[in-house]
Amino acid sequence: MFNRLLRTAFALTVLATAVSCSSNDNNADGYTLRVGATSVTGTPAGSLGWGDKQGILTEQLKSAGVGKIEYSFFQSGSDVASALFAGAIDVAAIGDNPGLRARSRDPKVVLLSLDSVNGDAWLVGAKGGPAEIKGLVGKDITAPQGTIRDRAARQLIDAAGLTGQIHVRDVPTPESIAGLSSGKIDAAVVTGASAAELESKGFPIIDSLSRHGFGSTGTNIALRSFTDAHPEFIDAWRQAVTSVNRDITEHFDDYLAWVAQTDDTDLKFVQKSTRAEEFNTEPFPQVGVDQLEAAYKFLNADGSFDHEYSVREWAGAKS
Repeated sequence: MFNRLLRTAFALTVLATAVSCSSNDNNADGYTLRVGATSVTGTPAGSLGWGDKQGILTEQLKSAGVGKIEYSFFQSGSDVASALFAGAIDVAAIGDNPGLRARSRDPKVVLLSLDSVNGDAWLVGAKGGPAEIKGLVGKDITAPQGTIRDRAARQLIDAAGLTGQIHVRDVPTPESIAGLSSGKIDAAVVTGASAAELESKGFPIIDSLSRHGFGSTGTNIALRSFTDAHPEFIDAWRQAVTSVNRDITEHFDDYLAWVAQTDDTDLKFVQKSTRAEEFNTEPFPQVGVDQLEAAYKFLNADGSFDHEYSVREWAGAKS
């Protein structure tokens, strides 16, 4: 996995790559939906990728006039949001951090759905380094700025009562993992199978969001100009997302095996880092809205937003 991460390079503010949904490439009916997301493989990942692979997304979105789906991939959720504002994509599938920031930037950002809940992030230390967060006082934690991992680092520091005593440094995840391996980085926030793989190699897991009852969500956002132009899209998207997640929970072992294959990692690491409870089967489950609001409150207190707003009203909007 580490070699794969290190050799992957994506554009920061332009489309990195675009692939059409093969099941509907020759369908001349309907419009092309442009979806932006992050991916380390250059293909649709996670629940989005499973929905593409199984043909669920294209089938569910036909009722809204979608004839084909085109994907574009970026290095970070912030880059995906920038592409949305630039008009390069129609839907951004991103983490809660960039999603919340996008809404604070423009009230015309529509929250289509949550596509995941109960997400975890792990604070991983260097071999031979501190095994407790208090041992990082005066040291650095690395995480890509503006991401869930960035917020997780600051949340964990805050939960330990060490705000201002540990610095969070903006470093992309592949470089963070390489730095941990070389001993040049004290600790980094990592998500998914990468954290489980690092632990298996002897890197200490210092802390995690779940230990404190925290969690992250995945947000799907669009601009109101798009949803106004396609009034049937919101309901169709929500039905598509929940159908995909329901299929994942019903075929969970198959999903995990697919993730391991597409991410080029060991199945046991995917199994250890992925739970069926992450895949919500309703657009705005209470646990997800609570986690989204908790993230909002933390970021707002941190001065991260351009404008304040109500997360619950945003999640409850139907248009």
